[in-house]
Amino acid sequence: MLSDPGLWLFGLAIGLFAAGILGVVLSTRRVPPGEAPELPPRIADAGTERQLLELEAEVERLRAERDELQHVLRRLAALLERRYPQVSPARRAHLVTTRDDGEHRAGSSQAG
Repeated sequence: MLSDPGLWLFGLAIGLFAAGILGVVLSTRRVPPGEAPELPPRIADAGTERQLLELEAEVERLRAERDELQHVLRRLAALLERRYPQVSPARRAHLVTTRDDGEHRAGSSQAG
């Protein structure tokens, strides 16, 4: 009976299933606030504080730049919607990225 490979495979499948369930339970377990391990206090020197201030200033600069670029994109989208009201949003995105309005394909080429 113990030499039956089907029995061994079934046992292995049950073991792997149980290990998977146990892994999910342990990985999603929440540690109560009282049991959370405390981190030792960090001693920061003046150089670290200066770097932190520089990084915070850089983050603020990047956020301001992001907001400005989002504003420009919204204005550009409004202008494209006004100029090409019949064009789909995907085509408008193509117009923005390639600057191709298709005028050269419309047969309006002027021969010298």
